[in-house]
Amino acid sequence: MNDRKSLSISLGTHRQLEKLSDQLGLSHKDLVAIMLQFFAVTKLDPRYPKADAPDIVLKKLTDKVDSLDKRFIGFIREQEKEILKPMRADVQALRQAVESGLGGGVTPQQLEEQLTSVVEAVQTLVRLSFRTALVDNALRSEYKQQADQLIAQQNGL
Repeated sequence: MNDRKSLSISLGTHRQLEKLSDQLGLSHKDLVAIMLQFFAVTKLDPRYPKADAPDIVLKKLTDKVDSLDKRFIGFIREQEKEILKPMRADVQALRQAVESGLGGGVTPQQLEEQLTSVVEAVQTLVRLSFRTALVDNALRSEYKQQADQLIAQQNGL
């Protein structure tokens, strides 16, 4: 019983095979076996040699994640500028008015209740926007862990 098969290739292809096997220090048989394993594992199609190699695909994916990170940070800064900082200024002005007696009948307890509800609403908004930006765990796992830790810290306060 013959466990080996012959393969007919052109002279040019044989020269390429010889050159590559010499460079890698492998026999022709081992080189062909390793090449087949490589294509099976990487799912690359040898008919399309210009297709992106796995390291290039990984680089592109990393660049997209970095771009999303920058967009997300920009979104947070925009929310801070347009919502949180003006809200903080209004709360400080209201607190000063209450402390100076110009609060129009607002008691410190009422003010605290209102502020608590505002803080809870802002925390909910930030949590939802943060979760949305994570795109259901599409980002790196360490970002999700950091997000979960921040949310846990906020809930603990």
